[in-house]
Order: sequence, then structure tokens, then C-alpha cells
Amino acid sequence: MTQTIFLGWNQPLLVSSLQWLKETNGPKTKGDWNLSHLDLVFPSRRAIDRMKELLLAEANAAKQTVDLPRMLTVGDLPSRLYESDAAALDFEQTLAWARVLAAANQDDLSVLISSPPAPDAADAWLELGGTMRRLHNSIAAEGLTYADVLAMCDSAGERRRWQFFVDLMKAYLAELAAAGKADPNEAQLDAIRDNACRATRPLVLIGTTDISKLLVSMLTQVESSKNSAAITALVAAPDAHAKRFDLFGNLNAGRWQSHCLPLQDGQLIPAGDISDQTAAVMETLSELGQKYRIDQITIGVTDESQVEPIENRCDLLGVATHRHLGHRVGQTAVGRLMHLVVTYLQRRTWRSLAALVRHADVTRYVSERCPDHLESEMWLRELDQLLSSAFPRSVDEPLPEEVQQTKTANQIRNVLDQWLSPLIENTEPQPIRQWSETLQAILLELHGESAQSLLPVDPDAAEESEEAESDASISRTQQALRAVFRLLHRFADLSPSLDEPVEGSVAVEMLASRMSEVRWVDDPSPTEIELLGWLDLALDDSPALVVCGLNHPFVPEAQSGDPFLPQSLRSTLHQSANDRRYARDVHAMQQLLTSRETVRFLVGSHSADGSPTPPSRLLAAATPEEAAKRVCDLLTVPRPKIEIEPIQPPPAVSVDSKAFFAPPPPEPGRTIDTLSVTAFSAYLACPYRFYLRHVLRLRPLDDSPLELAANQFGDLVHGALEEFGRSDYKNETDPKRIEEALIEELHKFAAKHFGDNTSTTVKLQVRQAQRRLKTVALRQAERAAAGWQIHAVEDAVDEKKIHPITGKPKKPTGIELDGQFTGLRGRFDRIDFHPETGRWAILDYKTHGHKPEKKHLKKLPDGSTQWVDLQLPLYRRFIPDLGIDADPVDVELGYFNVAEKDTETQINLAEFTPAQFAAADELIHHCVREIRACHFEPNPDGVEFDDYEMLMNESVFIPMDDDTEAFE
Repeated sequence: MTQTIFLGWNQPLLVSSLQWLKETNGPKTKGDWNLSHLDLVFPSRRAIDRMKELLLAEANAAKQTVDLPRMLTVGDLPSRLYESDAAALDFEQTLAWARVLAAANQDDLSVLISSPPAPDAADAWLELGGTMRRLHNSIAAEGLTYADVLAMCDSAGERRRWQFFVDLMKAYLAELAAAGKADPNEAQLDAIRDNACRATRPLVLIGTTDISKLLVSMLTQVESSKNSAAITALVAAPDAHAKRFDLFGNLNAGRWQSHCLPLQDGQLIPAGDISDQTAAVMETLSELGQKYRIDQITIGVTDESQVEPIENRCDLLGVATHRHLGHRVGQTAVGRLMHLVVTYLQRRTWRSLAALVRHADVTRYVSERCPDHLESEMWLRELDQLLSSAFPRSVDEPLPEEVQQTKTANQIRNVLDQWLSPLIENTEPQPIRQWSETLQAILLELHGESAQSLLPVDPDAAEESEEAESDASISRTQQALRAVFRLLHRFADLSPSLDEPVEGSVAVEMLASRMSEVRWVDDPSPTEIELLGWLDLALDDSPALVVCGLNHPFVPEAQSGDPFLPQSLRSTLHQSANDRRYARDVHAMQQLLTSRETVRFLVGSHSADGSPTPPSRLLAAATPEEAAKRVCDLLTVPRPKIEIEPIQPPPAVSVDSKAFFAPPPPEPGRTIDTLSVTAFSAYLACPYRFYLRHVLRLRPLDDSPLELAANQFGDLVHGALEEFGRSDYKNETDPKRIEEALIEELHKFAAKHFGDNTSTTVKLQVRQAQRRLKTVALRQAERAAAGWQIHAVEDAVDEKKIHPITGKPKKPTGIELDGQFTGLRGRFDRIDFHPETGRWAILDYKTHGHKPEKKHLKKLPDGSTQWVDLQLPLYRRFIPDLGIDADPVDVELGYFNVAEKDTETQINLAEFTPAQFAAADELIHHCVREIRACHFEPNPDGVEFDDYEMLMNESVFIPMDDDTEAFE
């Protein structure tokens, strides 16, 4: 017997249902309230949680105890209506589908996929098996079998495809039967065919307006059975609308297509992008907060991407929220860890290793096991230096032995590989349940003893919902870990006959994907505003509601037909599904409008990802004139905006945002006593950036580039030329021999600093350098033939009394100015001497084609010039300290340009006038005085190539050791 009760829609359905339960199943006296004989069925788990709260509150108010009913979701109900063998888990079904697909004839598979996966591509077969499982679910939900679909096929191609699917289904069911498992869909269809659907306990369907045809058929059979308990459907609608529902409270979709909603224009709020939508939510909350308590207000979202922006805006303004949609493991540290582990196992590159060790838990783990570097800052810095200088690729290939960071990097890799050794060393395929146990052990090893308490204690925990319960006493990471351990226990119980041996990397990727979708829900608090999804709003009972995103394609949710279905069936099912969704959402919105004291709907213009979102079709549930006016107003009339003040008191001292985000000011009185050659150009470009680099000794460190930066490419070329200048070929006149010597030195330098295990891009850059050096060989041969000899390379001067290369005593180099000595230091790429004429030349290698005048002098609008680089004028000052027996005025200064263009690869001597040199000397003195006086104001115009964008949190600082600042 089935009874349909219409409770109206002027109050929330859960409240009406509670009243009905009291009237029909309440205590006859003042004794306890016993509802344990009932099964209550709800559309969602949130409705179950809320009904529990209402029942307990009602009993407490009456000073009674209540024996709660068994409460189920619609998805749980079918398994309660028949007896069956052990139902296969979703993943067991996927495994069975994957196995029969892999065993199928390859030619037959072409009706499913044009290029079938390789026989050993287990991950691809599992993905294809998942596709077939979802197709089966959608077909069965309509009460159809594959044979039914085959009978509906119109074309020969469709009949061939579905005949293949029918054969696959037989093989699939045989696989499950051999494992002692049953497919839930087929078991339900069999129960209907065998007239075996029964209800042993009274069923109360509450708000189940959108149930599948399969479940309707099962309930119909229950209703007609004399041996079944009664069914009662509680419907949120007046008796006058009875024809719009079937016997079980399910919507008759066709009767809702022309329904007009009692929507008022004042209940619609226009908004722009997601940021403006969150602002509108807060504006509405401020209005509602004047009348309602926190626990009387609900925020509804129509798409999950809206949740986090709303939470962030609420948190900023001191409004606590509760996310009933739950938290996904994929959005936690555990989810990120699994993604990083999968990437590292699959790629085995130094970059994937660097990303993995930056995970906080892995950083701690490695630090505890690196005896030479207990502090993560030290070994992370060395790892970044390795990546940004040697550009290594595979962790399984050796690093350059002479690179300073090699030892530390190898220690880090060894620690990681030891931790992940069960996944790395076990190369043989293993069943997924074994990989689940292995992965659990790896997570326990990483997180230590504290993770042991998070393991499931109840042996039946593996059968529970993947939506884990929350515990406010543990951290979010621990909650995620507990949810992951529950899932791994489920995989550990996979049927041995269905479990497929796969490689470790495949298993971990598959398990990580499943983990990322696992959710848990925090315990709600009366001090938090509920954040609910659209489908939970109809059974919510808060008096005040604001819904964000009354837009297409969120409400009604857009759905496309399955491409594997026959065209006629696809069109029919697609239209039927869209009609049902529209009817469901119109009915839900009707309840929101009539059962709430206050309700507001936000209609945005764009989704969280920036996609345009037109107003929802639900706005058209009105007369044509009303619908047109609503849409026009939403698109053209802006809402009045209000300023929202946070609950927290404002700071005692107002903060200027520009000052707050500005770089920290220089420390008063802090400067340096020794300047390098390049320090002067840095000071001229921007005194503040000079302060960062040369006073604080901070420099950027970026491990993201995959190729040599301009200065690193210059070091590569310089390195080859430096060693050539020390070789026996330095004064050779044969261009061929010079070329061979240069290229040999280039490859020695590359092998020393990069090795073979470096990026392809760097190898290409070495080839580019080789091409440039071929032209250098021609120019060097010409210079040697003209009588010039390389006298010295990388000679140096500094403020010290001992020569940095020879170790012999020397005169300190510097400037005596205003009675105070400032040291100077510099390194000279090359010093040439012409024995016949006694001439000297100081040359600096440059990997560009510009002449010295262009790099040193800047033309001003009035036609005059201004010094922007003082390198060569400073070199002139150093000549006496280099042991050059010549008047500095007579020594040639210039560039040896090693340019990209062959025509620009040549020696370009500087042609500065005496007046320009005099002006340069004055500017050098000015810079020294300004640096001594700690004048380090930033350049308001900025610089062309800024190494310090990280001051705005775009990179990181590392301090330079005293020995790391090479001569410049």
C-alpha cells in the first residue's frame, strides 16, 4: 500500500515532515519516542543530518528520548529492496570491464575506440572500463538493458556497436560471477524481472522528487506486493498540484514546463564576475544580519567553484562559514603530496624532485635524514642553485662531479628514493590491493607515529561511505589522511580474482586520482553560516537564504547525451533528462520562494573561471513580459552597492597600502667599503637595487628556467675563451687550429658545469656558442697575425694586500677620497700586448654586438650624453695596479664582441674623449661619496631588467656567502 501525503510548500518540507511524524508515529503518552521501525528516505545526506538534528531537538524540547529511524539516501534504497549476492564495488566493476575489453577482438573494439590501447597499457584499459561502467549506469537508470538498446538501433553501425556491447556485457557479468560478485544494476533489473522487490520495513519517502525509472519500477513492485510494508511519500506541494506527481512523489516533468514561479523582481540581484558576486553575497548578508541570527541564514551555491571565493570573502570580513559540500583530499596537503609523488615516479627528473621536496611534510622528512644539512633552507638553496646552474634532467643519471651542489643533491635523492623504494624497486606488476598496502605504509613512514591513530579501527570501515566524518580535534591534513586510509582499506579488500596486476606507477596514479575525489565534512557550528549546494537547498529549513549563481549552465544543470547511444534513444533520453532537471529545479525554487521568509538570488555575468554565464532558464518561468523585463533589468540596471565594514575593529594606526607593500627601507648607516666594477653601473641604474645586491648581498635565485640566461651563456663563452687564453694555442695564427682549440675548451667547460645529464635546450645553446666561436677563431687569427699577443686572462685587482691568484704581496686597489679609502675590485677578461709597438689593450668579452659607446653612454633629449656604465673608465684607473708599463692614456680599451651575427663578432675599441673620461672620473667620485653616505633611494622609473621582482613575492632571496661573489 502506498500513500501520497501533500504537506504544502508554505513551510520547509523537513519541518512539515517532522510534524507528520509526530502526528502519525509520535509517543502515545509522555514516554519515549520510538521511530526505529521506520526507514526514512531522503534525496541527500545533508537532509539526513538535518532531520537528525530536528528530531533530537524536538525530543529534547519535550524532555523525551527518541529512537531514531533508519535514514537512507535515494542511492542507498535499491539495495534494501531485494536480496542479492555481494555487490561489486564501483572499482571492481571497472576492473571487470577493463579485463573483458582487453580480451576482446581488436577489430571489434573499433566500434568503441578508433585506436585501442596497447595490451600492457593497464591505465588506459581502466579508463576505458570506467567509461563502460558509467554508460551501463546511465542505461540501467532508465530501466533498460543493453539488449533493449540493441532493439532500438536504427542503423547498421549502431546495431554492430550495440551487439558488441551486448557480448561484452555477457563476458563482464561472467567475470563478476566468477569472483562471487554481482553487478548492482543487473541485480536490480533481475529483481524486477523475478518480482523479488520487497520492503520489510515501512518506507517514508521525503522530498524524493527525482528518482530514476529503475527505482520507480522497484517501488511499483513493492507497492503491489502483499508481503511488503507500506510506502508513504511526503511531498512539498498543496493537494491542488497532486497531478504533477506520481504515486511516490516523483515529478511528472511534463506538467512543470509551463509553471510560473512567484518570483519578485526585488528578490533578484545582478552581479558581475565572481569577485563581484562574493561582494554581493556579503552585501546581502549584511542586510539579513540585521534581522536574523547566523544559524538562521544559509548561503546557496549552484556550482562548487563558487565556494572558495565566498569563503575567502567571508573570512576576510570575520564571517565564519561551514562547507557542507565537504573538503576534497585533492585540495589538501595530502592531495598535493600524491600528485607530486606520481609526477616524480613517472618523470624521475630533478625538477619533479625539487617540487616534491618543497612539500612541507617531505621537507621535514628530508631534513631529518640529511646529516650535513639539518636546516631545510640550506639544502633547498643548494638544490635550487644546482637546477639554475647545471639544468640537470634525470635523477638516474650522474651529475657533474665538480659542481659544488652535487653531493647535497645526491643525498636528497637517496633519501627520497629510500622512502619510495617499495614503489621504485618493485618493478614487477602487483595487484592493486597490494599497492594500496604499500602506499599506506609509505604515508605512515612520512607522517610518523601520529598517523597510526588515523587508521580505520572498525574492520567494516572499508564498507562505509567515502564521505568521511570529521573530527574537530585533528588538523585538516590528518582529516585528509584518515579519509585516504579509509579508501585504501577499501582497495585492500578488492576481490582477488578481479584485482589486476599493474605496475607501481600506474597503481599510484590511479589511487591518487581516486584519493583526490574523497571528501570529508567538518562538524557544523551554530556560529557558522551554512554553505549548501543547490540540490540541498529545497530541504533546508533556514528562514533566510541567499543563492549565488542563478545562471546557465548551473541551474538547471546542462547535460549532453552519451555519444555511444543510438541517435533516436540519445535524443529521447537527452530531452527527458533536461525536462526532468527543469521540473526538479522549478519545484525546488518554488519551495524556496514560498517556504522562506527572505530569499535572494544572485545572477552573475561570469563564472569563477571567467566563462560567460547567461541568466538561468528558471527566470523564464513567468509570463513572457515578466521574463523579458527581468532579463533586461539584470543586464542593464546595476545594483546599489554598499560598503561592508568587517566585524573586527579597525587597526589603531591606519596603514597606507602603498607603504605596506613597498620594499623595506635601507638600514640607516649600513653600507660597504669595497666596490666592484659592475657595482657602479648598478648604483647608477637604481641605488636601492644596488643596496639589495651589494650591501645586503641578496640576489635572486630562480630554478624555473630551462635554458641558460644571458649572463650564463656569457659565462659559457667566457669559460672557453679564458682557457684558450691560457693554452699553448693562445698566439696561434692558423684559424683552423684556433677553432679546434676553442671548441675543445667549450666542451670541457660544458662537461664540467653541465655534464651530459642536462637539458636539451642547454645542449642547443652549447651548439650556438660553438658556432659563434668559429667566427671568433677567424678574428683571433687576424689579431695574432697583426702581432698582438694574449698577455693575460682573468687578471684581477682588489682592495687586499695579497694577489688573489698568485698569492704574492701587492698594493691594495682603491680610491683615496676625502681622506677615506674605498677599495675597488675587478677582473679583466683579457690583456693584449703588441711586442713590436709596445702597445697594450684591455678587452672585455661581450656576447652582444654593441660598441662600448652604446653601452656606456646614454643620449639625452638635448643631444648630450650621460654615463650609465663606468666599466672601461674604471679599467683605466686600474692600469697601474696591473703591472702594465704604459701611460693609462695610451692603453686601448674595448670589447671583443662574440655576437650572434658573424658581422658583429669583432674587436671594438672605445673612442671616449678626454672630456668624457674626466666626466667619468667625477661620476665615480660622486658614486663613492653617495654610497658612503648611504643614499639608496629607489629609481622611480624602475629598471629595464629587474632582478628584484621577488620583493612583490614573485621569487625568493638567498644571502650570498662572502666567497660566492666572484670578481665582476
